[in-house]
Amino acid sequence: MDEKTQYKSALKSKKLIKNAFSELLQKKDVDRITVTEIVKLAGVNRGTFYAHYNNTIDVLEEIENDVSEQILYLFSSYEDSIMKNPTPFLRDIAKFLQKDYDFYKRLICAKVGEHFLDRIKAFFIKMVVENNSKISHIKDTASFEVRVRFYTDGFAGMYEDVFKDRLQVSLSQLSEIIGQLVKAGFDEFKVI
Repeated sequence: MDEKTQYKSALKSKKLIKNAFSELLQKKDVDRITVTEIVKLAGVNRGTFYAHYNNTIDVLEEIENDVSEQILYLFSSYEDSIMKNPTPFLRDIAKFLQKDYDFYKRLICAKVGEHFLDRIKAFFIKMVVENNSKISHIKDTASFEVRVRFYTDGFAGMYEDVFKDRLQVSLSQLSEIIGQLVKAGFDEFKVI
């Protein structure tokens, strides 16, 4: 098997494992999920699992790291304009989540979803605050950080409500609405 085929096979195996893991999260806590359950549901053997992961917690950590990397990638595309107009960034987040909507829904609706969201929120807050702390025109950094935290907690909660069917709007509609709110909330920090 050539290198490209092996890479594709590994990606496919990991995706099957992650999907099985997210399905099992709907039924039980992360610490009760076994490798045997994952491989059975994923349709792979134990050797395949252990070729990629040491244990079930590694699967969750990889999912969190993958999402963090994607958010960082998207953020880096907009970091200079995100405070002026966050809507394009939020549209891309919605597209990212929509690509594998059922997977993220299972993950966010599981008990581990709160931990997952907290980690993503902390990561995002750190990126925004650190990026904008370099901007000399922001004099009231405490106010800026409070707003970043407020809006991050708010939009994460709204995305969670959509995934948990408590809010009946699409991810793209939500991105537009949140983008307008965040833009208005950060107007005073703009350079004129």
